[in-house]
Amino acid sequence: MCHQEIFAREFDSVFFKLDARIRQQIEDKITEVGSRLRQFPHHRLKGAPEFRLRVGDYRVIYNFDLARNTIYLIAVGHRREIYR
Repeated sequence: MCHQEIFAREFDSVFFKLDARIRQQIEDKITEVGSRLRQFPHHRLKGAPEFRLRVGDYRVIYNFDLARNTIYLIAVGHRREIYR
């Protein structure tokens, strides 16, 4: 089943400044999440409704809707900075 990705402006502004290799790793991981959205082991942020996705030293903050098979990509950044 195909999934849909919705990107927040904050996500895009950081994502397109990243190195091409890192962008590809992040895209691959997002595709993996989307391909098995129901079974994927999602990790919720402490004290927040969003989830985090580890991709090396980078983190993707996202939310999802199983009924619509949609991933909402909220933010991306280095692990040192993303949680601030």
